[in-house]
Amino acid sequence: MTKLLATIKAIITRILFSAHGFIAIWQVTQNTRDPLYWCLCVPIGVLFFEAIFTLAIKKNQEWRWFCPSVFIYLSTIVPAIWLLELDKLEKRSLFQDQMLNETINFAATVGKDLKDLNKMLGVKIQLPEIQLNADTWVTLIEQFLMLVLIIGRWMLPKGDLTRDQLSQLLLVYIGTAADIIEFFDSFKDSKIANEPVLVLLTLSIWSWSLLQFTIVLSATRARKPRGGGVGGGDDVTTHCCNISCCNIDVWGIALNILLQDAPFLAFRLLIIVHYKIITYMNIFFTCKNTLVILLQLYRLYVVHSENRKTAASKRGKARKEAPPPSGGRSGKARPRKTTAGR
Repeated sequence: MTKLLATIKAIITRILFSAHGFIAIWQVTQNTRDPLYWCLCVPIGVLFFEAIFTLAIKKNQEWRWFCPSVFIYLSTIVPAIWLLELDKLEKRSLFQDQMLNETINFAATVGKDLKDLNKMLGVKIQLPEIQLNADTWVTLIEQFLMLVLIIGRWMLPKGDLTRDQLSQLLLVYIGTAADIIEFFDSFKDSKIANEPVLVLLTLSIWSWSLLQFTIVLSATRARKPRGGGVGGGDDVTTHCCNISCCNIDVWGIALNILLQDAPFLAFRLLIIVHYKIITYMNIFFTCKNTLVILLQLYRLYVVHSENRKTAASKRGKARKEAPPPSGGRSGKARPRKTTAGR
């Protein structure tokens, strides 16, 4: 029953990934009026074959350190969001003289388009007469991306993770998603939104930061050693295990800095120093990213200190255990001397 439930969850998760990616690609074709972009649905087919391989061949056992289903999902949704944002940039540049610093109100997507989508899917769904402009659609797709990633990781088989580690993983994902959404809100600044270089740089850093959702190691990194890094003498069997756990911790922190904190800080310093875009939010998030990096470096120092203490305590125990064998040999030699004396 447990295996069947896990299989159902895995299938639902991949359907959720596919549906969100399909909606994003549909919006690209609606905005650009170019049906050629339907070819972006190719990764959805790859996700289907990945599901068959994982469920049938691997017996629903997820990959240990890397999540291919999330990677394939991102390879579907990220190009679509790139095209949507670049389309917005192109329209802003065309109407920049007329609109000045106001937000462009793009052509609305009304209920008729949604009904056309129903006909395309072959499903009859009663939808209210709603009106969403393209800007709202893009915002919904971008923010639902974070929600889908968190729900997907929750529903996917946890593999080698315990329930405690999975809950910690999801909490880390929520914090990471909040930081990424805050970073993506840089587009709300008209100076950034109208600068092609900054738009491309924002999209590149945003895409780069999403890679950490594909690596389970980057999310479970520092949680496990904090609970039992130094004092877990009963659970630790060898010195090599301690070293490997420490390496997992170190690699996780390094990935977090490399994929998120350092690029975010570099971008915000760039817009403040070079482009002179000085706002309260930019200064606040610059200080925040700096503080996070300092705390991560301090965490690395703590992990290194814990590892050294663990190694020193093991060496001390080894030295204490060393005399009994030598004492046993001397004990055998003493009776020989006494017999010789007799």
